[in-house]
Amino acid sequence: MKTTLKNVKVTARYAHKTNGKLNGKVTYAVRSSDETTIYYTTLIDGVASGCSCPSHKKCYHKTQLEQKEAARPFAAKVLPVWTETLVKTGKLATPTVAKADESTTIQPIQIADVGKRGNLNTSRAFSLMR
Repeated sequence: MKTTLKNVKVTARYAHKTNGKLNGKVTYAVRSSDETTIYYTTLIDGVASGCSCPSHKKCYHKTQLEQKEAARPFAAKVLPVWTETLVKTGKLATPTVAKADESTTIQPIQIADVGKRGNLNTSRAFSLMR
């Protein structure tokens, strides 16, 4: 019996954001092998967490999309070529973290008790309606 390898046909890639920043969640829209249905596969931090195809075990969508996502060049994984050449020539320094001085002290914040400030309603009595 000869097995044929199925290739995933990606139609769209959605990178999810939280408060305007990427959160590591990616959803791929892929075509089924019969070219009629679109399935959605979700990856969290490069690991497939779910697929909408009818398979009950790890489907080929998950395995192939994990490989595709790992092969993508992210800015966090790889520096651009122009920065590598600038660092090698000495024109650009690598970032360093400065340590805080021991003489720097943090002053505690003074919190005033609201109950000691006085009546907030001045001289009026409490009422729901005027």
